[in-house]
Amino acid sequence: MSMNLIHDRGRGPEIAGTRITVYNLLPHFFDATATESYVCELYNLTPEQVAAARAYVLNNPETVLAEHRRIEERMAAGNPPEVVERAKQTHAEFLSFKKWLVERLDTEAKEANDHPKSDHPANPAPPLPSFREWLDHQDSPRAERL
Repeated sequence: MSMNLIHDRGRGPEIAGTRITVYNLLPHFFDATATESYVCELYNLTPEQVAAARAYVLNNPETVLAEHRRIEERMAAGNPPEVVERAKQTHAEFLSFKKWLVERLDTEAKEANDHPKSDHPANPAPPLPSFREWLDHQDSPRAERL
């Protein structure tokens, strides 16, 4: 088995040619019910790639486990409050855009039904407006940033 199947491009030890780190596979290595073929199928890897990741973990247990604990701690801590608040704002903007889009399409469909074109019996649907077009209709400082 060749150890050049594992390399580090700054995100930790990865399986070469993928973005899968040994930390992604580590929980499966600890799970006695996870077979190698299951891990191969789950991540679309070859048995050689999985074996190389397992060998890396076995050859560097202190380093891998220490980093894995740091990753688990960051995940358990969750996002900082400012990130959570920004995500809520972005979701509210998305819902507002979605509502605006539905209302606009309903209005255009009603207008098309009220004034059918006699020379085109099958009127094509109007093109969807862009997010930028919606932002132009908003009184939001975000519209100016984009």
